[in-house]
Amino acid sequence: MLTFLGVINNDAENEQYLISNENDIRYLSSILSTINYRRGLYLFFEEQNLPKAKQHFYVCGLLDAFRIKTYQDRMFDYDLHSIGYAMLSDNLPFVKEVFSTLTYHSTYLEDGTEKEMPISMEDNVLDGEGAIFTHTVQQFLLGNNALIERNLELMEKKYFSKKNENSTMQYDVNFFKALYKKDQTLCESILKEMVSPKIHQKRNDDALLKKYISMPALGYAKLAWIMGMEVQIKSKLIPMELLPIQPLENYEIPYDFLK
Repeated sequence: MLTFLGVINNDAENEQYLISNENDIRYLSSILSTINYRRGLYLFFEEQNLPKAKQHFYVCGLLDAFRIKTYQDRMFDYDLHSIGYAMLSDNLPFVKEVFSTLTYHSTYLEDGTEKEMPISMEDNVLDGEGAIFTHTVQQFLLGNNALIERNLELMEKKYFSKKNENSTMQYDVNFFKALYKKDQTLCESILKEMVSPKIHQKRNDDALLKKYISMPALGYAKLAWIMGMEVQIKSKLIPMELLPIQPLENYEIPYDFLK
């Protein structure tokens, strides 16, 4: 397996090649997003450069926002990490005014008929599907208590049913409930469970990055700090240095197609 530095060096080579040769901007933005969050983590953990790390987390968020707004990408159906990286940038105007308002209106192929059918993020949220988790984080950031309460009720019904009685998503639901009640002790207890070896391994499948952080637990801890709850978790997988809100004086946009 490549070292972290080896991965970053490969990323740098791939980045330059793709920017010069890739015409599929949707694909390009997806790959660049991955490159930027890996680079951000490398800068934080290996070079102890938190400001540069935040810049790359911001770029990661910009790229994801671009993909959703431009292509109605359904990444929120399966990617709960993206909003976590956006929050780690500490660019709260971007996080609250842009990322928290992202949604999609897309299509899917109906089983059996292969007919193209419309679908929206709200449709999936109302069905309690994967998008409901990012949507709930968005509502916390927007201060929309009515939708938080609605989502909690939907998640309670789905993820605590007999069908999902062993789902690790119950930790997420319980964290949201505790955060909504402003119960810091309970939030900390749930986050500690989420970074336990058993749950961490189930929720983090990147062989390299799972040695450094635990998602979505880190993103949830950051959300709590943004909400004014300074949770304290004694785990290397949730580095305390990433939690205080300390925005950069200036955030840069490095790619021409984002400007």
